[in-house]
Amino acid sequence: MPDQGWTTSARIERVGEYDGGYVPLRPAPGEAHRDRTEFGTGEGWGGSTRLLSLLHITDFQLADLLSPSRTEFLQRFDGEPRWQRMLPAYRPQEFLELQALAAVAATARQASEQCAVDVLVTTGDNTDSAQRNEVEAYLTALDGGEIRPDDLGVGHPASPTGGTDDSFWHPEPGSTDAWSARGLPDVPGALDAARTPFVSAGVGVPWLSVYGNHDCLLQGRTPFPPDYDAFLTGPAKPVLPPSDYLPDSDAMVDYMADPWVVSTGTRAPIERDERRGSVTKTEHVAAHFRQGADPDGHGYTMDNVASGTAYYVWDGVPGVRLISLDTTNPYGDVNGCVDDVQFGWLADRLAEVGPDSDDPRLVLLLSHHGLDTMDNATGPDDAGLHLAGDVRALLHQHPQVVAWLSGHVHVNRVVARPAATGGGFWEVITSAIAEWPVQLRHLALDVTEQGAVITATMIDSLAPVDWDLTTAGLAGLHREVAANDPGSVGGIHAEGTPDDRNVVLRVPLPSELTRALRGD
Repeated sequence: MPDQGWTTSARIERVGEYDGGYVPLRPAPGEAHRDRTEFGTGEGWGGSTRLLSLLHITDFQLADLLSPSRTEFLQRFDGEPRWQRMLPAYRPQEFLELQALAAVAATARQASEQCAVDVLVTTGDNTDSAQRNEVEAYLTALDGGEIRPDDLGVGHPASPTGGTDDSFWHPEPGSTDAWSARGLPDVPGALDAARTPFVSAGVGVPWLSVYGNHDCLLQGRTPFPPDYDAFLTGPAKPVLPPSDYLPDSDAMVDYMADPWVVSTGTRAPIERDERRGSVTKTEHVAAHFRQGADPDGHGYTMDNVASGTAYYVWDGVPGVRLISLDTTNPYGDVNGCVDDVQFGWLADRLAEVGPDSDDPRLVLLLSHHGLDTMDNATGPDDAGLHLAGDVRALLHQHPQVVAWLSGHVHVNRVVARPAATGGGFWEVITSAIAEWPVQLRHLALDVTEQGAVITATMIDSLAPVDWDLTTAGLAGLHREVAANDPGSVGGIHAEGTPDDRNVVLRVPLPSELTRALRGD
């Protein structure tokens, strides 16, 4: 087995099984790497050459808690089938997301010092409501700089945790809210500490961004309606749904048809703020061209800005091509697809680095959605959308494709995608920073005499288990509360099975490709 480049150090786990109450966390021994043998064993795979060391993080869903577009008040309908596709709309730990993200950045910085990381990738849903202030906060957290939680409404009386609605967790002593009744702790001073400005050190390595549905659509679900910014930047925030609205069958269908349907109920006063304005795809991409960005544009190019696209290639290390896809559907709904223009572009970019090309490289795809969620055909009949079957068939024509990294489902999962003619690639899905278990994934890519070897290792956030009211300690509180949220997207066992965490993944390759990559 090639050296994985990252030790299986202690990890974080629950103290016992989650039982519907409240379970704290504790350090646990690290896990050994497991061989996944879907593409064969490691016999005869000698002569390892390291090509790439990469960190993968995803799904921050960094939210402006005062955004009038948010629908956290719908969380009170959890368990009612007609509302389920609009949930979760609230996470009890969300007011600590900035501290959690800064701790993840510090973890990436430490990892880069220990195992020579070439690049970090974040695979979308970096923001929650596709707003300018959210984009700026996420970029600052990863690049480094001062974070002002007040800019995202942390602790404001109209925010969920800062108010008095018993549907939300209020960490001050004496609260009778539903979350405290289930055992979430009293944390005197938590709100004041959470809104205190602090400095993020940044990830300390070159990093690439990928576009997700929450970076694109209103609440990640539907296009912004005309003139919505006047409401988004205005002086009032909905805090209750309309009293006269009850969906017939699926609230998501109604919301996609008219997002105002849930936002015309009781409102609370807030300050007008132009920074809450929505961002177009072009504006989102352009925001990444900031002073000190490494690489410039964080993967996006000026061609993306000019064309209004968000897909690109990165050839930053010899022998490897990273291809970042934009799998968002601009017509709405949460799952993914690619349009005909991007599909043709992908075919061309793959052909450029095939075994018979002048520049053979191994290919890793980056996208927000993976194959199992590339099923979104929303749009007109002539939209020219390509779903999972088309994309999988194209990739299987190219043996240099060895892995596809994605997020979206908020769980750790590793899936073999074999081709009918032999070989194939691995899909590596990583859990969300917004939810339990708040982890990074390190991937070391080697080429051997027989093919590619990917050694994947989970890395827990450096946030302490024994949390307190420091910036790092609040990140620890974020993770522990997240571990006790059964309504999360990823679910209570989002950490996945051992076969989804520390694993060794092999992909057989044509001999001419391995010889070229190894310099034989």
